[in-house]
Amino acid sequence: MMRHVSIVSLLVLLTACGSSPKTDFYLLSAEQGSKVQGTNANSGPAIGVWRLRLPGYLERSEIVTRDGEYEIRLADFAWWAGNLDENMTQLVANQLSQSLQSNQVVVSPWPSYWKVEYQTIVRVERFDGALGGEAVLRGVWSLLDADGQKELRREAFEFKESAAGESTPTASSYEALVAALSRLTVQLAEQVAKGIREQMSM
Repeated sequence: MMRHVSIVSLLVLLTACGSSPKTDFYLLSAEQGSKVQGTNANSGPAIGVWRLRLPGYLERSEIVTRDGEYEIRLADFAWWAGNLDENMTQLVANQLSQSLQSNQVVVSPWPSYWKVEYQTIVRVERFDGALGGEAVLRGVWSLLDADGQKELRREAFEFKESAAGESTPTASSYEALVAALSRLTVQLAEQVAKGIREQMSM
């Protein structure tokens, strides 16, 4: 009798393991707009983009969502594919390159022989959202001189986007949330690009 119970228990355990949800992995991305014209010579301003600084609660693989004003939740089966700060930094750099029409936008650490005209630093304070609700990106960015010793300008930012999908099945999905967070990151890059253009015209 005990042997029969053990076999049944083992079968139940194996069935439960076999039916576990798979983990989905996500990357921030953006629809590609106009491309920088290819050329042998360097074109556009030389910009050095420092790796974005994220708050501690985002330094994890699980996607973080909001549940009210004071509570956050970690997704069990929705993870970032790689480091979120690296993904955000690369997306910002790509968007700066497109917006400024420059093929001289580099991400830290750049080679010592590479001379930049400006350096950018972004400190993120919040980057999350509620499933089916609203996504928020908040923080401060700075523009530094070529040597990174003098702050030329500093601006606080806060962008918000709907994280609800267009169709009912994905209205409260992680895919819709990541899409909203991607759009927010692009908005940040556009604000930084605008600041660089204004600085260049001074």
